[in-house]
Amino acid sequence: MLINYVCTNDPAVISEAFCQHFSISPPIESPSHSISHCVNLSCDSTFSFRMVNPTDVEQVINELSSTSSAGPDGIEAKFIKLASHVLCFPLAALLNLSFTPAEVPLAWKRAKVIPLHKGGNSNDMSNYRPISIINSIVKVYEKIIFNQLSEYLTLNNILSPFQSGFRKHFSTTSALLKFTNDIFSGFDNNMLTGALFIDLTKAFDMVDHYLLLDKLHSIGLDRSSLLWFNSYLHHRQQCVLFNGSYSNFLSVDKGVPQGSALGPLLFSIFINDLPTKCIYSNIQLYADDTVIYSSKSNIVDIQHSIQHDFNSVQLWLQSNKLLLNKSKSYFMLFQKRLRPVAASEIHLTYLDMSLISVAEKFKYLGLWLDSSLLIDRPPPPPPAISCGFL
Repeated sequence: MLINYVCTNDPAVISEAFCQHFSISPPIESPSHSISHCVNLSCDSTFSFRMVNPTDVEQVINELSSTSSAGPDGIEAKFIKLASHVLCFPLAALLNLSFTPAEVPLAWKRAKVIPLHKGGNSNDMSNYRPISIINSIVKVYEKIIFNQLSEYLTLNNILSPFQSGFRKHFSTTSALLKFTNDIFSGFDNNMLTGALFIDLTKAFDMVDHYLLLDKLHSIGLDRSSLLWFNSYLHHRQQCVLFNGSYSNFLSVDKGVPQGSALGPLLFSIFINDLPTKCIYSNIQLYADDTVIYSSKSNIVDIQHSIQHDFNSVQLWLQSNKLLLNKSKSYFMLFQKRLRPVAASEIHLTYLDMSLISVAEKFKYLGLWLDSSLLIDRPPPPPPAISCGFL
């Protein structure tokens, strides 16, 4: 592994270097946090934690995967499942105790990280992504809290209908169907559709904890719940395991917890007000995968609607301390083959007036798309062969 321009094979040195690498967030200039800058939502309902009984805990324990790896405590899920009928009583009591002083123990906020090679030069740490593993008991606690918070969000219709990520009855398939159906509807009405695919740099790792707490407050969490989440988010730690060698624990001062049930849900809450910035265009989100699109009869109207809303989205990202990845953000123009218009005729820009790259093909939610939506469709089945006797 190449560390500070020096090659080493020492697992202890490499694990420490990986831990440092995964703990560093990209620098970003943005205003100091203020709820008036980023949250314009309100909720008349109030969320508070319900006390947990042993039956709730035992049920969630039994839902754990027996093959999941152990977290920093070294206890595998299969052993917890074997003793679920006994452990459910003290575990329920411990979780309820954490609600009362709204204090989350440090052991619940620790994660073990495994570097996973993504491809490319295996000696380059930037070619690895972190796989976070939390303690199995913490998975149980987080799933219980996830269920309570998710139920509250659903009953009060709080999450944006334009967000398809990590929700019941939503999926990448539903997001793709909505997006492509809108494009085909435009085709039926002889319209073009311009689409701007936005990529964010380490979006889950960049979430500001204080801004997130502001947003949790805006959707109705009571004081006790907010204090619990404040403790849950702050002073988190992670270590890296590489070739049998553990690094020391390092602090993680931003981002939603990885490897947890709560992390994706908290991220959805964090970006829940983003769709309100799109007035003249449509927007579709799946977690941090975002597309802004508009169907019009001419490219002038497409450019105006998308540019206006993208400017608002960029200002929202700045206020919320999220970073655009310009190298992976692209514009595409979808159209019938019978009326070709060059996508390069549309000139969309970032706030610094640099041009947005134009693509002829783009992979969105795992599906390659071309300008007429004809890419990667499965071939038709072979014609049926009938057999008979004369």
